[in-house]
Amino acid sequence: MANKYRPKKIIKSYYRKYTYGVSCLKDENNNLYPIDEQLFTSGCGPDFKETKWELNYDKYDPSLVFQKRWYGEVWPVSKFQKIDVLEVALALKRGLTVLPPWLEIQYERQNENRKMEREGMKLPFEIIVKILEFTEPKERTKQLLICRSIYCILLRNIYCYPKLDSTNFNPFVELLTCRENKGRFDHFVEVLDLSNIIQVAKTSYVGKLIRRCSASLQIFISSQSNFGLTSLISLRNCEKLKILDLSLVSGQVDLKELFRCICNLHALEQLSFPRSSIRCEDYQFDWPQNLWYLKLQGGITDDFLMNSVFPSTIRSLEFAHCPNVSDEGANDILSKIGFQLERLSVFYPMPMLSGEGFNFALLYCPNLKMLYASISYISNNLFRMEYLPPLADKDRPLKHIIIDSPGQAGEGAKIDPDEITSAICGDRLPCLHSLTYSKHLGWNITSDEIQDLVFEMENRGGEVYQM
Repeated sequence: MANKYRPKKIIKSYYRKYTYGVSCLKDENNNLYPIDEQLFTSGCGPDFKETKWELNYDKYDPSLVFQKRWYGEVWPVSKFQKIDVLEVALALKRGLTVLPPWLEIQYERQNENRKMEREGMKLPFEIIVKILEFTEPKERTKQLLICRSIYCILLRNIYCYPKLDSTNFNPFVELLTCRENKGRFDHFVEVLDLSNIIQVAKTSYVGKLIRRCSASLQIFISSQSNFGLTSLISLRNCEKLKILDLSLVSGQVDLKELFRCICNLHALEQLSFPRSSIRCEDYQFDWPQNLWYLKLQGGITDDFLMNSVFPSTIRSLEFAHCPNVSDEGANDILSKIGFQLERLSVFYPMPMLSGEGFNFALLYCPNLKMLYASISYISNNLFRMEYLPPLADKDRPLKHIIIDSPGQAGEGAKIDPDEITSAICGDRLPCLHSLTYSKHLGWNITSDEIQDLVFEMENRGGEVYQM
């Protein structure tokens, strides 16, 4: 027995929407423009065919004109036309642009241009990223919004070298150390420059930051705050670290513990000692095997310089803020590793050094290419035959000499420009390319001594600068 409660099937005819007939509109000049038939055909009937406007329609792009054009009409224009009000309302909601008939040619050109853009040649993704790298860094945050692929590529460039100061340091640390971002930025940060930070709220922040960035960190420049034991221990995991600059640290650092933490950093190339380091009585240290730049300062003593075995890879040596280093310690280290040095710098102040403490620099360092010295620790003897003899097997490769001055009265008389001119004329400085001296020396640029020095340098292709 059939289920009489089952609803019966009712077959109705398809609902057919009315379409426009041929009508005309007037523009601003009272010119008539015909409206095509089937302008509002919805496609419900079996004979429906897509028009050329429907082929170019992109319903997700509101900048395009809707596929069925209302030529500037405001509904209802005519009492005898049937208009699908719902379809018009939905189209207006999606961004319909009411197109007057006199803009039909412009609309067709727009569609043609878009078609050419879609079918035209596009740049490879790698070239687009390369172009974005030449833009200004301040535009990086805007470029992150282009697409997800660009976001993933440029995010590394933004966090590679963050510009940190006292205002954004704490939020930066919280961003990298929070649990939600664990592992997200581990391989992004390569340079940590904290030189613009005077004081850190918590000393543990520096250790946390180094630990989180240890996988990719290559350059670390400390702040002026304390550099505690936790920060030193965090350095052990920085296997890619190349530059370690602790010269700004105000607190005391144990040199023995420092060497324990950096001895296994095989990629470390440049090391700057802290200026407030503790004296160390143990001199048997394991230096990084690729270290070529060393800046000595702080609690370094003569015993440390005499008894330590410095690596043979050092090419650049600097002295700064060494209150316990005397002439004996300075000359001892130059006599041991001076032949391998290419750059030597002596900064003021070093109170234990005498006024002629570095006169032997060019004698002990025949392969120097650059010499930076304060006038407080050199004199005329630096350029005389006894301290600057000609080399037998080759020309002395010294190219740049910089003579600085702290501005103390009478120090400019310690070096006579004629002594430098005599060394140049005697071919004891055949490769000298530039000579730079401080204006605090008090040398008169119009004097005969300076003019002779400038003339001799220019004849040999060199120059004299005043800083």
